[in-house]
Amino acid sequence: MYPTTLPARRSMPIQQPIGVAVVVISCALGGTGSVFALSHANEWGKMLDTRVPYFDVQTVDVDATRLDIRSAAEHLANIRQVLNPAIADLATAFGVSRQAIYKWIGGESTPEDDKLERIRSLSLAADAFQKAGVTRASSLLKMKAFDGHSLLDLVAAGQLVPEHTQTLIAEAQAMDAAYSRSGLAKSKAAPSDEWRAELSIPGSSE
Repeated sequence: MYPTTLPARRSMPIQQPIGVAVVVISCALGGTGSVFALSHANEWGKMLDTRVPYFDVQTVDVDATRLDIRSAAEHLANIRQVLNPAIADLATAFGVSRQAIYKWIGGESTPEDDKLERIRSLSLAADAFQKAGVTRASSLLKMKAFDGHSLLDLVAAGQLVPEHTQTLIAEAQAMDAAYSRSGLAKSKAAPSDEWRAELSIPGSSE
């Protein structure tokens, strides 16, 4: 005769309710997954030493990798705000008429690819000046700092690269430092930019 009721289940005591944890390692060990107790971490941790390169974290410059989707009109607005060039100078740098510049600014037409690349290079230079806190970037546009060529000359030739902009930023910072040391900042005379040279910078060919 079989018993009609089952014996009451006894709760099993938990041997280690706190203090024992497991770590599931899947990708690190190249398998489908394994369980390792933290209490033996000193032993199994050595197996991860050779796997460290897989977890090497590289820092990424978000600004450098961000896709620039600004239109030609937006680039030109940025250039005019930061660099404040004359429309005639922009026309010369981009190889078009002043009317074409006005149409690009107003969004009435769009520049050709080669012209857009020149606009974009100058706009990126404006970004760099603004990021560096250069407040008188307009005074650097015609400085003959590169073998007798200015920033606008390089744009016209399609040769402007970030290194050129960084050179001018360094020069602007040097001029600001010299201005501060001269004591002119404390003078009661009206401020002027006439002391800033537009012909060359120290170390140039001129």
